[in-house]
Parts: sequence; structure tokens; C-alpha cells
Amino acid sequence: MAGALTDEVKSAEGGFLQLHKDYLDANSLSNDLLEFNKAGIERFESLKFPHPKHEMFTFVNTREIASTEFALNPGGTCSADVVKNHVYACSEQSCLVLVDGVYQPELSDLSALAGKVELADFEKAFSDEKLKQSLVESLKKETDVFSALNAAFAKQGVFLKVLPKAQINKPIQVLLVSTGAEGKPAMSAPRFCVHIGKHAEVKIIVKTVGDGNSYFSNTVQDYFLDENSSVIFSQVQADSKESWNFSKTFVRLNQYSRFKSTHAMAGSKLTRNNYQTHLCEPGAELTMNGVSVLVDKEQVHQYIQVNHHAPNCISHQYFKNIVNDKSRASFDGTVVVDPGAQLTQSDQLINNLMLSDEAHADGKPNLMIYADDVKCAHGNTVGQIDDEQLFYLETRGLSASVAKTLLTTSFARSIIDTVEFPEVVEDLKSLLLSKLERNHA
Repeated sequence: MAGALTDEVKSAEGGFLQLHKDYLDANSLSNDLLEFNKAGIERFESLKFPHPKHEMFTFVNTREIASTEFALNPGGTCSADVVKNHVYACSEQSCLVLVDGVYQPELSDLSALAGKVELADFEKAFSDEKLKQSLVESLKKETDVFSALNAAFAKQGVFLKVLPKAQINKPIQVLLVSTGAEGKPAMSAPRFCVHIGKHAEVKIIVKTVGDGNSYFSNTVQDYFLDENSSVIFSQVQADSKESWNFSKTFVRLNQYSRFKSTHAMAGSKLTRNNYQTHLCEPGAELTMNGVSVLVDKEQVHQYIQVNHHAPNCISHQYFKNIVNDKSRASFDGTVVVDPGAQLTQSDQLINNLMLSDEAHADGKPNLMIYADDVKCAHGNTVGQIDDEQLFYLETRGLSASVAKTLLTTSFARSIIDTVEFPEVVEDLKSLLLSKLERNHA
């Protein structure tokens, strides 16, 4: 069995290496971008495709990806109607659209951001030698093989700079559309980077959707927050149920900066999110909330590392999963407090609600504390609908199905209601809560 698994891993590595050769043959790349792509594939070869006992994939089975032959997606087309259906009303004049990882200016609208942001496509941004070297050097330290794979194929993403002191009231929406391809499942590598200048405030919504059936979307997004800057962030995952959706989110917070996020996941064949956050200077604050509602065989897996490098920083994590049928969810999260990070405050809580005996939820919260003056706590719960609460609602005249729907939706809404954008809240009611209503109908 071990030999068979080793063969699968080698086959997967060989498949992606060949795909990268095809990518280089099919594209005329600048020397700067080519250097970055080659650094990505070299790091991929160094890290190797994850085996079943890899510490970053404890609860994630990547065998189907390993055994799938993917096609290169040259960048499909997307109709304006698809964009209109997924761009929120609050962001109609502040939206960036990427189709199969390719920035589409004709489908985007940045008119509400004039004078407040600067935008550069990926290849143009790489003409900045300092930026290129910074990203190449960071690749040498990359620990996630799929993030390295993104770098190997990233070509036409975007860099967004929010200018210092900019106050952006309209949320910026980044819409990532995957179209799939004829024949083999297609792989794309969306990538975007956001740099928030000093004393700037911005709201960002990222939504991933699929305009095709089977595809592999492998995204990397970076957020660099300068002193006293603020980001309110929401991520909505609404991909095709037959897709693989992997995402790496990197956040670096400097002095007194704040990053408040809510992540809502509808699941797919396999969805995995890797959050790497660094509180680098005193006074930084991070809040991460997340909710998943899964049915059938849908999966969502969260791998999170919160690194406290400086004193007087705060981090909060609160994630909830509702799993039904044969769905699977996992949370593997670690908070690391460095020796000099005194007066750290950190808490981490994961709640799982099981609606089926065949559903599966795993949790592994971790604390690694190397300072002696901190307040840190973590917890993980797995349970079913409370019989006493159900009985109470039934004695008040509610049917069993209505009572179950009320209890499960309230469980999810405690996270959904933390989203600060009403249009997104309404979308999540349709995307997530409707699953619970159908289940108990």
C-alpha cells in the first residue's frame, strides 16, 4: 500500500511538472515573470506533493487531485450577465473580475476608486525589481506546496495598492470566476496582492464562483497592512460542487493595523483554505470568523496559523461548521506566540454541529506559547441538535422540522450576522441557510 501511495505522489508531481513545461511553451513571458514562475516550480519540486501523513494535510485527502490529469486553462471567457449576477450592488463601481486567473478590465469597474488606489497587472508589477525579489525570496520559505504551484503558473493576476490615508467607503469586490474546459478538468492560478497604505481604511469582498463543472482553482491572495491601516474582509466560496478549490491567504499586520474577516464556505468536491497571518508590530489586531454549511459529500478544510511576533497584539478566531449526509469539515489551527510577544491576547474556538451519523468533523486547535505574560485560550466542540431546545420549541407549537431549521440556522447566523455588508448577508442566506431549510422540509 505504501508503495502504491508513493507511486501516486510521484505521478502527481510528474503530471504538474509536465503541465508546467506546457505552460512555458504556450506563453511568451517576460524575463521577470519567468524568473518567478521558475522559482515556484522549483519550490514545488522541493516540497513535493503531499503524502497522506503530511502535517499540513492531516485531514485532507489529496489522492483524487493526484490521480487527475489536468489541462492548462488559457483563460476562458465570461459573459457580462455572469458578472452581474455575482457582483454585489454595493460594489458595482468598485469591482475587479478575474476569469480563470486572468484580470478582465472590460468586465471590471473601478470608477468609484479614482484617486484612492493604484492597479497594476501581474506582469507589469514585476518590472519593480524590489517587489520581484521580495516575492522570489518569500517563495524560498514557502511551506505550502499548492501555494508554490500557484507561483509556478501565475501570469495575469493583479496588484492593488490602497494609497495612504485613503478612506474607501464602497467595498472593493474581487470576483474570481472559473470556467472549466472541454475534456480534462482545467487548472487555473488566480493571484492578487493588496497593499494598504498608512492610515488607510478599506473594505474587501472576495467571491469565488464557477461557470463550469469540473475545475481546479488554486488561488493565492496577499494582504500587507501598513501602520494604522484597517481592512474589513469577507470571503464567499460558491464554486461548482464538482470543483477543487484551494486558497492560500497571507496577511501581514504592522503597528496598530486591524484585519477583521469573515469566511463563508458552501463547499465543493474538495475545498481547502490555508491562512497564514503575522502580527509583526505592537498593537496589531486580527479577527477571523468562519462558517461552513455542507451537505451530500461536500468538503471544507481550514488550515490556519496565527503568528504573534510583537507585544500587545490581539487575535480572535471563531469558526462554525454544520455537516450533514456524508460531508466533511476540519479545522487545524495553531497560534504561535514568540518569546518577545508579551501581553498577547488570543482565543480560538471551533464549534461543529453534526446532522448525520455519516458526516465527519475534525478539530485540532493548538497553542505554542514562548512568552510568560499572555492570555490565550482555545476550544473545540462537536455535537448534535440539543434535544432540550428542540423539545422546548415543539412545546411552543413548532413542528419538528421547523424547530430543527430554526436551531440550525441560528447556529450559522451567529457568524453570518458578523458580516458588515447587507448584500453579502442576503447572499449567504440563499447560499448557506437555504441548504438547512431544504434539509428539514
